[in-house]
Amino acid sequence: MSASVVVDHVPSLPPPGTRLVVAVGSNAAPSVLRRKLGHLDPAALLHLRRVRVANITVGHSAHVAVRGYIPAAPVRTAHGTWETVAAWLSPLQTEALDLTEPNYDRRTVNTHDHPLILGDPRLPHDGPATPDEFDIYVSRHGVLADPATGTPLPFGSQARVVGWLDQHLHDPALQGSTPQVCARLATADHAARITGLIKDAGLARSGWPVDARGGVA
Repeated sequence: MSASVVVDHVPSLPPPGTRLVVAVGSNAAPSVLRRKLGHLDPAALLHLRRVRVANITVGHSAHVAVRGYIPAAPVRTAHGTWETVAAWLSPLQTEALDLTEPNYDRRTVNTHDHPLILGDPRLPHDGPATPDEFDIYVSRHGVLADPATGTPLPFGSQARVVGWLDQHLHDPALQGSTPQVCARLATADHAARITGLIKDAGLARSGWPVDARGGVA
């Protein structure tokens, strides 16, 4: 049996000793977190909160996942807000989640640069006090971006991102219907090969700049 998931609808305090991890892509789905973390303690509850975060948007990681799709990745911006789900995770849960994200680095972000509201966005005061920081998974490959302008490709459907890559790479592996392409990219060495072509073609840029010391900028 997998761990249960609670998406809090009323104000509640985070479990002691936990950190807030803001989800990007599939980690926002309770079923995914159950699959990734349920083995730790089948009886444990995973506490999720709806959140609204400023100065972050979502694009596509500049790599092909082993299952043949192009995953999501956060992009640091100077404007806008983004609504998603965050989880209060224990150190053991956080470490286990890290192991499921070999193409991402978990970064700590402060809520001064990226103001965060917990709870229903329509009810800004619904929830516990806002933490000083939260964690987010940043792609090690960067994000897909226009090679001329450096503008990140906004997150969209797999059909859209596969079509965008096909326009730039003209590779036979990207031809056909989206299910056919994803199935093909999940076989042999296509995922690694297309990831290499993305970099060679200049279609990747940093989604999350770092400072000279290697910390989050």
